[in-house]
Amino acid sequence: MSLGLTQIGAHLQGMAYVMAEQARLSSQQQTARSAADRMRADQTRAVEPVRRLVETPTQIRAQVMAERGVDRLDLMRLGPQARIEAEISISAEAAQRAARARQSHTGAFIDLRV
Repeated sequence: MSLGLTQIGAHLQGMAYVMAEQARLSSQQQTARSAADRMRADQTRAVEPVRRLVETPTQIRAQVMAERGVDRLDLMRLGPQARIEAEISISAEAAQRAARARQSHTGAFIDLRV
């Protein structure tokens, strides 16, 4: 019988293999359990998209153009001067609506002057 380092190290090495195997098996079992839990879980509810309170300038411009019965292709077909005038009137109307929409959604303005 040898009580040297070889004998003691061999014994600990075998124990380390057993512990590593147990950890691997428990990890596999945990993975299998979590996969089964995911399959049994109720269907997740869909999250509703965020609603914008204020329309974007692009959306407002599209509304103005739709109300006037004009699309981008119609604008391109117009002559240079007519297209510039149409663009100016559409942009002015869209800017005015955007300012009104912004003011109506930001709250009331209170005059605190005495």
